[in-house]
Amino acid sequence: MGGNGTIKKQKQRLVLAALFLLFVFAVGFLSFRLGRREGQAGQNENTEADRKPEGSKGTGGGGSETETGPGFGGDCVVAVPCLADGLPCDFSQESAPPSLVPLADRLIPELKEQEGIVAAAAFYRRDRGMVCHGMEALQGGSVLGIGPDFLAASGFQVEKGRGFTERDMEEKRRVALIDGRAAQALFSGLDPVGETVEVEGRLYRVVGVADISEPRTGGGLVFIPESAWPEVYQYEEPKSVALRIAEPAGESFTEAEWEALREETGVHAARMLNSMVPENETIRYRAWK
Repeated sequence: MGGNGTIKKQKQRLVLAALFLLFVFAVGFLSFRLGRREGQAGQNENTEADRKPEGSKGTGGGGSETETGPGFGGDCVVAVPCLADGLPCDFSQESAPPSLVPLADRLIPELKEQEGIVAAAAFYRRDRGMVCHGMEALQGGSVLGIGPDFLAASGFQVEKGRGFTERDMEEKRRVALIDGRAAQALFSGLDPVGETVEVEGRLYRVVGVADISEPRTGGGLVFIPESAWPEVYQYEEPKSVALRIAEPAGESFTEAEWEALREETGVHAARMLNSMVPENETIRYRAWK
């Protein structure tokens, strides 16, 4: 009996030892696989970083002071958005630095006085805003909070319906303008004037369609009065700037000359805005080509 008991205990020990070795092997194998995945992810991130244009990670270091991004298009318009590490800011979880919030509004009068600038306006912009009409949703579009000077500065013109009135602004009315791309995406080309769109869960009545003649990139645009912006997004964030420039009287610019003028104007405007931003702030204004 004693011998059988000893043999039984030895077998149990061997089984436990085998199970322990199997467990160690399994843990090691999983660690190896996870390590490989992390390494591949790191390589992919490095590859993406290598693909980004020089200067796209903010104002530190070398590189161009202009960014390539979804502006409004056309030779006459320069967009100067607020960027964080070269990308549009997203303040969905927290407010913008207090020093940035009123900055664009304060400097608009000074920007308008610069040579070659015929119109300037500050505006809010939220990319990938949630906009829908019935079962149709706006994919890759943006919501903009605009004031009375925006259309002239950005080159948009009302093609159907009307633009925003002073009462729309003062009373924070839930009215909206949409561009042609948003009209096509949400209303399948039908006349949207008088219909409603849902912006972040709130109903807005479409009072007009505003668009520009020049081709541009990006999704559809939905405009709401800037006074209504806090009711939709409920936090403060800095404004971007739209500048409209004009060639000197009696001159006719080539495409290359227009590009040079737009870059020079945008860089100068960004420098003016950033001169008021504290040096330790990581968020900066950059001109979009």
